[in-house]
Amino acid sequence: MVDHIFYLCVDILIWLAKLTGTSYELINIIIFIIIYPIVLISLFFIVIFQNGKIKKLQKRSTLLLVDKRDKNCL
Repeated sequence: MVDHIFYLCVDILIWLAKLTGTSYELINIIIFIIIYPIVLISLFFIVIFQNGKIKKLQKRSTLLLVDKRDKNCL
């Protein structure tokens, strides 16, 4: 099963190489040395940014809950 998936991916890389007129090795480098790290680093920063937004929203929601409780006491 793993061999089948591996050789399917190799065939796709060879097809892309023929389509673009380059070599299998160049397509492999472009994907795994250039594109993959860029995507990985981008996702890392997106997670950090989203985590910051979640913390702000949680802080804001607890402040709103505390504010509503104070108004209800009056």
